[in-house]
Amino acid sequence: MNSFISNKKEKSILDCFTYDLATFFFDDYEEIDSEETPATVMIVYEKQLPWRELKIFDAVQFRIFFDKESLTGSNPVNVKFISKEKKSDVEYLKAIVNKVFSIYGNDDFENGEWNEEDDKQFEEESYRRVWTIEHGESFVCVEFNEEIGITLNILFFNNLIKESEDILDIKH
Repeated sequence: MNSFISNKKEKSILDCFTYDLATFFFDDYEEIDSEETPATVMIVYEKQLPWRELKIFDAVQFRIFFDKESLTGSNPVNVKFISKEKKSDVEYLKAIVNKVFSIYGNDDFENGEWNEEDDKQFEEESYRRVWTIEHGESFVCVEFNEEIGITLNILFFNNLIKESEDILDIKH
């Protein structure tokens, strides 16, 4: 399963994926990293996806932060889509950027669809675009460098899930 074609306009970045991120912990996954500071504990979990998302990403990581002072609070969860092959095809990156633009509009620096500046940054192997969602409740970040390839990050994924439930009125 490589792609899902729909005439329905996506309302959230989550609509772009056929894999349901809310089911991440229901299948096999592994802890790949952890880090502790005096105030927090961060754990990274990873799983192979059953198919490629957005034609490139074959794995997804959940980075969960635990506040040592408030164990009962809502723990921030960041999601990162990666390609284990560290793909660096500009056409994939261009398609992802244009898809995110079609959902959220201009990025935080008022850049719209893929342009010549994007081509330049890609050639310099230092590419990053960020979209702030709902006044900083969540962020979508598309990055590329030679070391990691193309990645798509959803920062504060847990806030985006809450926002999506509100849009769909799924309170229970």
